[in-house]
Amino acid sequence: MKKLILSTALIALGHTNIAQAQALDKCVQPEQAEALIAYMLPKAVTAAQSKCSAVLPADSMLMEENSERLAAYKAASEKAWPMAKQAVSVIGGEKLPAEIDDTLLMPLTDAIFTGMITEEIKPKDCALINKIYGDLAPMPSANIASLTVTIIQAATKNDQKNDLPICKMPT
Repeated sequence: MKKLILSTALIALGHTNIAQAQALDKCVQPEQAEALIAYMLPKAVTAAQSKCSAVLPADSMLMEENSERLAAYKAASEKAWPMAKQAVSVIGGEKLPAEIDDTLLMPLTDAIFTGMITEEIKPKDCALINKIYGDLAPMPSANIASLTVTIIQAATKNDQKNDLPICKMPT
């Protein structure tokens, strides 16, 4: 199921070192998680392009650089930052100074999550990522983020710890 989540959102939060969030038993509200995913989406696409450039044909959907779609993801990413920052604060917990400035926090967030995403993408995943990226083309980033959060929530068992600790779906 983690590979489905990875491919669906083009983010790889599986097998990460977010133990401090798990240890705190705090969860990210679904809206915050969606914002974080929307914020990271263009960076995830760029990471996938980088990892898959040697595997995918240059004319594949994923390899299209500076597309209108990527520009739309980037615009949505900027708008998502204030809420995404709240998710980062929950995940960072006490190790993240409350007064940290966005000029420091944004590049730090970008570096950490982009590194995790890049590490998770394997050449064997590129064709599937490209297909799903193409299939999701008509969806705006907000819908992709919402779908991803829903999949994570649905795939998480009752007491199972998750790499992105999203609060339980209301019953």
